Amino acid sequence: MFLAGKKMAGRNLGKDGAIIDYAVNLLRVRELVDERYEKDLSPHVREIIEAMTAGVNQYAKLHPDEVLIKKAFPASPHDIVAGYVLAESLLSGVDGPLKRIVAGTQPEIPFAEKGKGSNGIAFNSAKTKDGATYLDINSHQPLEGPLSWYEIHLCSEEGWNIMGGTFHGGVTVFHGVNEYLGWAHTVNNFDGVDVFQLQPDPKKKKTHYLVDGVSYPLEVKTAWLHVNLAKKGKFILPVGKKVWWSKYGATLVTKKGMFAIRLGANTNVKTNEQYFQINNSHKYTELRKALDIQGAAMMTTVYADRYDTIMCLSNGLVPVRAKGYDWLNTVPGNTSKTLWTTYHPESDLPQVVNPKSGYVFNFNNSAFDCTAPEDDPKPANYDPTMGYTMTPTSRSLRFNEIIKKYNKVDWNDFLALKYDEGYGKDIHFFKDFPIEDLFSINPETYPDIADVLAKVKVWNAYRLAPVTDSNFAVVYKTMWNLYSDSKDDMIPALNKDAKARNDFFVASLRKTKLEMLRDFGTLNIALGDLQRHQRGDVDLALGGGPDMIRAAYPQPYKNGRFRTFVGDSYIMLIKFTKKGPEVHTVAPYGSSNKANSKHYTDQMKLYVNKQTKLMTFDKATIYKNAEKVYHPQ
Repeated sequence: MFLAGKKMAGRNLGKDGAIIDYAVNLLRVRELVDERYEKDLSPHVREIIEAMTAGVNQYAKLHPDEVLIKKAFPASPHDIVAGYVLAESLLSGVDGPLKRIVAGTQPEIPFAEKGKGSNGIAFNSAKTKDGATYLDINSHQPLEGPLSWYEIHLCSEEGWNIMGGTFHGGVTVFHGVNEYLGWAHTVNNFDGVDVFQLQPDPKKKKTHYLVDGVSYPLEVKTAWLHVNLAKKGKFILPVGKKVWWSKYGATLVTKKGMFAIRLGANTNVKTNEQYFQINNSHKYTELRKALDIQGAAMMTTVYADRYDTIMCLSNGLVPVRAKGYDWLNTVPGNTSKTLWTTYHPESDLPQVVNPKSGYVFNFNNSAFDCTAPEDDPKPANYDPTMGYTMTPTSRSLRFNEIIKKYNKVDWNDFLALKYDEGYGKDIHFFKDFPIEDLFSINPETYPDIADVLAKVKVWNAYRLAPVTDSNFAVVYKTMWNLYSDSKDDMIPALNKDAKARNDFFVASLRKTKLEMLRDFGTLNIALGDLQRHQRGDVDLALGGGPDMIRAAYPQPYKNGRFRTFVGDSYIMLIKFTKKGPEVHTVAPYGSSNKANSKHYTDQMKLYVNKQTKLMTFDKATIYKNAEKVYHPQ
């Protein structure tokens, strides 16, 4: 992230890194940070960023063997903030329009000559048997790499005392809990990125565009990308690429026309400020004031505190747009009517505070399905140009199924919900195919796969995926084959043609049987023998599955097995009592990314066994039990 913020990713990752460097140039990330650093960030927050930067430089000085690009140092505070802006832009979905425009698949406008895992749950005393408030913080990120969580506890003499998850390059906790309140984030789904097609000035077609009939020149610069072409070592080739800018923002000039991309993520650098204020909030009203800063470009916030307040807010930089345009497609960039400049305040956005039902949740599903139906926000009360989707997820459908069974919940019920390993009646994860057809295939018609079909049909009856289940092991493999063998252009035809769909399912079942017998010698293996949680020398069975509340997303590992790479990436389970929060956490592997550390894998058994460790905010207890106490100097 640091190298990307310095436009040096290409020096480390070659062509893939150069694409990131181009995006940083195109979005004017560095220019934005240089312009807004002192305007958007308070002196106190800038001091914290500067202290973090000093730590990065000191570490690089003491560990030169770990430095990837020597020219990247010394780091500056602007480098750190640039990483934030890039991350917010990518989370907002800017990569989608960029790819479509470059590929020539972005819908065009015919100008006249004149003219999309994570989970968050909160219960208050209206829904809990013991009168406490519960909070589940549980996003679904990669388990390793730059977008994986790591756990921190920040404590200062000024009153900062918070624990939770942060990303590499983070200066604060991004979601977590302090002595008073906590919050979970889930990626939300609103229209936060717009694509405009500019109308070329016919007199100066390649260099100018028209807005309200007035001609404006495109700003153009050459971005020098330094690309490492060597497979081993360094062979850096400088490559010059043009980047354009218009009144609408970052612009690309293609054979199909001029397209501009406009989003909130590259209009301010307030993210650090907002999260610092959230970290230091002691009550709900202070948190709302922090949200008013509008530094985060997106994210649903599921909130709970020791005072029994719960909330679900689908937050973000949502533009105030003119009505009468199709904002989900390409928008005309030849009129000032479409050139939005302001955002809806967070008070305008879909939210629920202390519903009568006593619970709120979000599983990356619709902002209008976040509590009991009678308490949900109503779409008609919100500006339709916000572009919030109405889409459920398999997790949200499953949660709504389960929660109806409880009048009130206790802590064990809460844990059962968090670790649920089932699919509901409607499996939205399989929406691309009419998956029910798979379960209706007649074994008598296909005797060679009757044994596979028997397991598929049994699984369909209850749709659970505990680690010991052999039915779901077969289904898991079948689904993997379905998705790995299908292509986007095949799916419409499969949905229309029942025979083609049947043949496709049968072929996948045959492939599953062949591979299971080849790799395991039997169809009767437990899911945990197929799905593994592995790092270094530790290799453990893991339950759960894709788009389950206990999420586990696979990639091929070895000997026919799968290794989870995305899922329950960091778990915090909190019970707020009158005495304060009781905090239970677990990381997927451990607190170190260094293979020679004992903390590289020391939480893996807790993780697969659905267990956690008890945390404390008490500094005296932490010092008393500390394994090591040190100072960077």
